[in-house]
Amino acid sequence: MSENKSVWVLAEQKEGQIEAASLETLSCGRQLADDLGGWLVAVVAGSDIRDLAGVLASYGADEVFLLDNPLLLEYNAELYVEALSGLIKDENPDVLLCGATLTGRDLAPRVAARLSAGLVSECISLAINQEGRLSGTRLTHGGMVSSTILCPASGPQMATVKPGIMTIDRQDTARKAETRIITPELGRSKSHIRLKGVVKADPDKISLDEADVIVAGGKGVASRENLQLLEEMAGQLGGIVAGSLGAIDEGWLPRKKLVGQTGTTVAPKLYIACGISGSIYHVLGMRDSGFVIAINKDRNAPIFKVADMSIIGDTTEIISAIIEQLRGLAGETSKNHGEAGNAGKV
Repeated sequence: MSENKSVWVLAEQKEGQIEAASLETLSCGRQLADDLGGWLVAVVAGSDIRDLAGVLASYGADEVFLLDNPLLLEYNAELYVEALSGLIKDENPDVLLCGATLTGRDLAPRVAARLSAGLVSECISLAINQEGRLSGTRLTHGGMVSSTILCPASGPQMATVKPGIMTIDRQDTARKAETRIITPELGRSKSHIRLKGVVKADPDKISLDEADVIVAGGKGVASRENLQLLEEMAGQLGGIVAGSLGAIDEGWLPRKKLVGQTGTTVAPKLYIACGISGSIYHVLGMRDSGFVIAINKDRNAPIFKVADMSIIGDTTEIISAIIEQLRGLAGETSKNHGEAGNAGKV
């Protein structure tokens, strides 16, 4: 370990906004840096990204490296690895973290291979032991086993952090950070990858770990047809539908919609569990949700132990009643807006 210990976080940005998964990783990095008695450094790549330094500082970074080059505007694995690995070799950080996002899962192993460094992937927790070594805990064997792995002491100790697990620290806009703008020399001709264009995802089909509202259905929903009620309720609330293992096993929802230890870990502002018993495997995937509403006819269902609001009764009837109330509120809101608009014309 170097005398000036540093923890680096590779922060992702899209269209000038830092990704939520990177803010989670930054908060985790802040704790590790404090445990090491060192500095937290945020590294972000892109073009004309100077404004991001203040954001990263406000979430805990002591220093910010801006890799600024028009060729880094969109993610290109070869160019990103070239820019990052060169900087890492020059600065020699002790710990290097990034989110286990689509980009992070592609970039981190490439960087680790280039640096001959160890990598612990999909971590649900990280810690610094008494020898100053990074240890990462991850789920293995289909989520049935929790394994803690030590990184090699030589070279940067690398890990990716599973999104939706860590809590984002409170923003402090008064915090400042040293900022270095670095313009890496990159050759487009060296890259075998050509970006033809960017297709934006349908906002109604965002990933589970990005949703603010999730309406999840379990086997207690009783049928695939009843999932349409969940779809309507989610639409009224501006959310998306997910499911427990029971609903997935029944074939009512695709595997990518699974919330739980063996699926996606989520932390939405609102989580509505409909007909879900609440096994430990499911709870581990949603326990960090802001507010949890559980609907189940079994008053002894384990899900009620983690719910902020419990509704006991027939799931389908309760959801139908909620939808009617939401429709009424939506209609009233539209009417009020119409009246306000007419008043403005008088």
